[in-house]
Amino acid sequence: MDYKHSCVIDAQNFYKTFVLVLLVENEEGQQEEIIQYYTLQDGEQLVDTAPPVMRPYAGAAGFISPKWDADAAAWVEAASAEEIAAWEAEHPAPKAPEPSEPSGDGDLGQRVATLEANSATKSDVQAVWDQMAAAYNEGVQEA
Repeated sequence: MDYKHSCVIDAQNFYKTFVLVLLVENEEGQQEEIIQYYTLQDGEQLVDTAPPVMRPYAGAAGFISPKWDADAAAWVEAASAEEIAAWEAEHPAPKAPEPSEPSGDGDLGQRVATLEANSATKSDVQAVWDQMAAAYNEGVQEA
């Protein structure tokens, strides 16, 4: 079964949602489109294009109110400058994380020394393997 993804736009060409469309053959042998989990409302239609990138917060790229421009075959911003300013006031950019303390060579050396002191040696690993093998052999012999 073939399928495609399409955007739904309303009667004024504003973006509504992104849907899955199944492409099935009807009784007459013609291809028919069946939209999954969505019913088109009056005036809505499908547009075969990628969905618009929505702006997540102030200062980020994307649309606030995407509208399909059929002549340009592209999404355009329909929000006015005032609407954009109001939206950005309601959706401020996330605060930058606090910078961690700068680590000098001494800090890095300390971290390396700690890691080396707490790491297992080859002989430690071999001793664990020997213990596991002995326990396994003991269990096999008892069975």
